[in-house]
Amino acid sequence: MNQFKNSWEFAFSNWKYFLALGLPVIAAESLVAFLILPLEEMTQPEDLFDYAKSNGLIIGLISITSLVLQIALIGGLWVSYMAIDSKQDISPISALQAGLTKFFPILGAYILIIIVSTFGFILLILPGIYLLARFSLFAAHIMFEDSKVFESISASWEKTDEHGSRLFVFTLVFGLLILIGVLIITAVVPDGYAQTAINVTIEYAMTIPLGYIYFTLYKSFKNK
Repeated sequence: MNQFKNSWEFAFSNWKYFLALGLPVIAAESLVAFLILPLEEMTQPEDLFDYAKSNGLIIGLISITSLVLQIALIGGLWVSYMAIDSKQDISPISALQAGLTKFFPILGAYILIIIVSTFGFILLILPGIYLLARFSLFAAHIMFEDSKVFESISASWEKTDEHGSRLFVFTLVFGLLILIGVLIITAVVPDGYAQTAINVTIEYAMTIPLGYIYFTLYKSFKNK
C-alpha cells in the first residue's frame, strides 16, 4: 500500500516535468489514432483503398515518428526516475535523447516482450499482465547496465521472481484504472481528436506511478 501511495505522490510532485516529457508522445499517438479512426466506419474495400492511397504517406510518417518517440520515452522515463530520485537536474529533452541512444536494444526487447505477453493475453488476459509485470525491469538494465536484448529480459525475469505476485497486482490495478478512465471518456466525449488525446493522456498518466513502482524495486536491488 505504501508503494502505491508513494508512487502517486511522486507523480503529482513532478507532474509538470512528466507532462513535458510525455507531450510529444501523446501528440504523436493521438494523431495516429485520429487518422486511423475513419477506417472503423469503412466497410467497402475500395473505400479502404482510397483512404489508404490518400493518407498512407502521412499515416506512415507519423506512425514511425510515434514509434521512435515511444521507444525514447521508455528509456527516458527510467533516466528521469533516477535523476529525480537522486536530486539531479535533467531536462525532458535530455531524458528522451538518452532513451534514443538505446533505441535498438529497447525496441528489440520491447517487441519480444509484446509477442510473448500477447500469447498470455490470448490465453486468459491475466497471464499476459503477469508476464508484463515480470519483464518490467528490462529497460532499466538496458539504460543503466548496458545489457543487450536477451540479457535485459532474462535479468528482469530473474530479479522479479520473488516479487512477481505483487508486481502483477500493481500492474493489474493500473491496467484497470486505465480501462475505467478510457471507458468513461469514450462515453462522455464525442469521437474525435479530443477523445483520442484524452485517452492517450490517461494511459500515459497511469504509466508514470506504475513505472516508479518498478523503479523503486530496481533501485532496491542496486542498493543491496
